[in-house]
Amino acid sequence: MKILLSVTTILTLAAGSALLSAQADESVFNANTATTMPILPAELQQLEAKLTETQYDMSDRNTKLRVERAVHYFGMARKHADSGWSKMASDQAVRGLSLLELDNMQYMQSSDAQM
Repeated sequence: MKILLSVTTILTLAAGSALLSAQADESVFNANTATTMPILPAELQQLEAKLTETQYDMSDRNTKLRVERAVHYFGMARKHADSGWSKMASDQAVRGLSLLELDNMQYMQSSDAQM
């Protein structure tokens, strides 16, 4: 029996943990940072789009591990971007993108493509 995990569920868990982490560190937050939102690096936006728009076959062990690691890099990049460290955020996002661009990744096939 194939067990498929939704990437959106994984992203939701990563975002939830980042939110809890941000709430735990309220001493860093001030009024100036509330009005200015950091600009997300292009690589981070690409990684987020690739994770949310593409469906991966999570029954394949290698694909599952790569997607989970890419989600980890996405979470780290998001933390760095929120802290204003755009170079570190960009580096982490590039690592996640390189994992998702491997040739032997297995993707879910839609019913339209099987016709």
